[in-house]
Amino acid sequence: MNSNSCDAGNGDGAENPTDEPHVAEVRLLTEVDVADDAGNAGGMHAADATDSKMPQDRAEASVPTMSWDALEQSVRRYFAMWETCDFSDLDKLFAQDCRYEECYGPVYRGLQQMHRWIGDMLAKQVVDSWDIHEMMHGLNPLGMPALSVTWTFSGREKEPYIFDGVSIIEFNDEGRMCRVREFEAQHSRVFPYGDK
Repeated sequence: MNSNSCDAGNGDGAENPTDEPHVAEVRLLTEVDVADDAGNAGGMHAADATDSKMPQDRAEASVPTMSWDALEQSVRRYFAMWETCDFSDLDKLFAQDCRYEECYGPVYRGLQQMHRWIGDMLAKQVVDSWDIHEMMHGLNPLGMPALSVTWTFSGREKEPYIFDGVSIIEFNDEGRMCRVREFEAQHSRVFPYGDK
């Protein structure tokens, strides 16, 4: 497996409107999904997998042997970069051929475009916080590790704003983030039937 295993494009760097979007089905590890050598269900649950190694029996041999904890730490480091405005380690966390899909539409292909986007954002945006609530472990269809991360983002441009979101983050065989897809939700919640 090569390091661009998450790239959904055609490989030439040009956007092709006829390309089908890459659909990653993240499978959460549950007691039903993981069985011991005797075939008995049980053993690992997503909430219990933080310090364990990735399940080698479910993935190809080239899956990194990094722990889920190490992958989570990479995500935490990336989120913190937005709060500190220090992106000096960005190239250590992302694959050169990464793909980053923002929750409101823009897609950045490769680290060069990511650096350009980050520079543009630092000139106009102040990030007050990007708080992680939960990380769920899974594997993409290629058997590579993926994290689903729920979060709340608050920042300021002309006006302050806050919203919730989910990022589905896929990793390559080097343990670097190779694909990020963000989804946005309103931060304010309403309970139309009074059920809090």
